[in-house]
Amino acid sequence: MDKKQREDRRHQEDLALTRALLWVAAAVILEGLLVFLNRFYINYYVDEIEFVVLLQNVLHVVRIGALVVALAAFVWAVLRAKKGEKAVLSLLICLGGAAVTVCTHVVLKYKGTGISMLFWLVVAWAALAVVYYLYQKEFFLGLTAAGLSVLGLWFVRYGQGVNYEVALILVAILLVLAACLWLKKRKGVLPFPKDAPIQFLPADASYTVTLISCVASLVVLAAAMILGATVAYYLIFVMLAWIFALFVYYTVKMM
Repeated sequence: MDKKQREDRRHQEDLALTRALLWVAAAVILEGLLVFLNRFYINYYVDEIEFVVLLQNVLHVVRIGALVVALAAFVWAVLRAKKGEKAVLSLLICLGGAAVTVCTHVVLKYKGTGISMLFWLVVAWAALAVVYYLYQKEFFLGLTAAGLSVLGLWFVRYGQGVNYEVALILVAILLVLAACLWLKKRKGVLPFPKDAPIQFLPADASYTVTLISCVASLVVLAAAMILGATVAYYLIFVMLAWIFALFVYYTVKMM
């Protein structure tokens, strides 16, 4: 590797680190908003009840508005992809809208328990962004599936069994699995933009651990849906242990 190649690689690494830190900064802001809601929407004083009602109305509007924005951005991304154009901005807007939708929905439906979970979920999102920019992309896909399973198990545990949130998460994990198989078939290449296809995963990438993570996520979530909330509670710790194992495995693999 010559000097120019080393400089280019260092520049790419610095750029990736900067983007990861931006996601971390966004997570810090979102954590601050959760602290605000925890104080004024959950642990409010009696004389603050009018403000609580106002916050509740705002959250209802935000939940619907963020969902509309996320869906519109997704359609925009699909249209740009079909034209062979980059869809980074539209995908970021879609992810942001989806995140806000999830957060507001959990706060409205699960109240204090939901906010306690969201404090950890936001940290998990930030960690996922760091993995995307600094680790192998196959780790990102496997971690996404495992993280979704933990979220689904939480909904089974505190949502009193199977509900539409769990069903949506199950579909999301299936989509991650389908994406892994599709990328494996195409040797890690995204066919858009048409003039410069993106090598999302290395051509010789190993999909074994990623696929195992996806299948394990589906199995534990299906088991929890059948066996109930108590089993879901213990399976959360099983999946957290699996996530830790993934971090160890891919960290060693980077060395």
